[in-house]
Amino acid sequence: MCGSETGIKREAAPEGGHRALIEHFPNGVLVLFDPDLRYRIVGPAVLPFSKQESATMVGKDIFELFPPDTASRLEAALESTLEGAKQSFDIEFDDRIHHIETGPVDLDGDPYGVLVTQNVSEARESAQTLEQQNERLDQFASMVSHDLRNPLNIAKGRLELFRETNNPDHLEAVADSLERIDELTTDLTGLARSDKSAEEYEQVSLDAIAQSAWKMIDTREATLEAEACSIVGDRSQLQALFENLFRNAIGHGGAAVTVRVGPLEDGFFVEDTGKGIPSEKRETVFEHGFTTGYGGTGTGLTIVRRVATAHGFAVSLLDSSEGGARFEFRSQAVDDGRNAV
Repeated sequence: MCGSETGIKREAAPEGGHRALIEHFPNGVLVLFDPDLRYRIVGPAVLPFSKQESATMVGKDIFELFPPDTASRLEAALESTLEGAKQSFDIEFDDRIHHIETGPVDLDGDPYGVLVTQNVSEARESAQTLEQQNERLDQFASMVSHDLRNPLNIAKGRLELFRETNNPDHLEAVADSLERIDELTTDLTGLARSDKSAEEYEQVSLDAIAQSAWKMIDTREATLEAEACSIVGDRSQLQALFENLFRNAIGHGGAAVTVRVGPLEDGFFVEDTGKGIPSEKRETVFEHGFTTGYGGTGTGLTIVRRVATAHGFAVSLLDSSEGGARFEFRSQAVDDGRNAV
């Protein structure tokens, strides 16, 4: 061998290559910023998000370019970049989600930073949608397990009684329970998908639905008092709402609790004479999986809130006059034919 050549040929970057990189950066913006957090180079010439000319941003600092909250978020990240730490984060601006990557660069001994930002709104929304769908699937599985348990137990118990007594009345109760299971399966699927249209609702009697719900649970020595009241809604979903509230009342209030259902000027209420729910827990009782004991699964009140929302009601938890729990369902301002004020 002769000489010190390594056989590797290095070529200079094509003329105009850096500008071409900036101008054709996909779905994003490239920025060089200085120690004063001023944008010194911005490309491409027309920004893909706002269609603004990038030249209008050159020479301005981030507090001149962005709202205070956005600029403050950027300030901390860009200062860390100038100190040598790369940054990677999402930021919301102008109704979009931008993903930002930064890195430090030394220019003639002075610290600068390079910033790359891309619009990731669709990607983040897709990820959020998938996460929400998975969460709703988990909740649906819990709902099915929770609400089908009572009619299934009733069917099993009545079938056993029929075998012992040969009384056909027990078979009628079994048939009612199986019909209720079928209704619940349909309704819980609809709630999980949130696809039930208000056009499918009809004028229904809440006191009659409450009485039907009362028959579907183990009421022990408890008493139901239901005043005449009617709303526009889905009979079966509302029955699921009452069944869960009644189970909750008996579970917390004891075997001899009294449960009342009655009208409000803009909705209805369900209250009991039990022990009530502590005020510090009232904000969380409707969360999926939250339970205050007595063997509950933390699913019932999630179903209650979801049914209420589907019918245009806001639900609040208060104390009854006897110190028990009082659930008030009041109409929200909606324009789709549900129970609006």
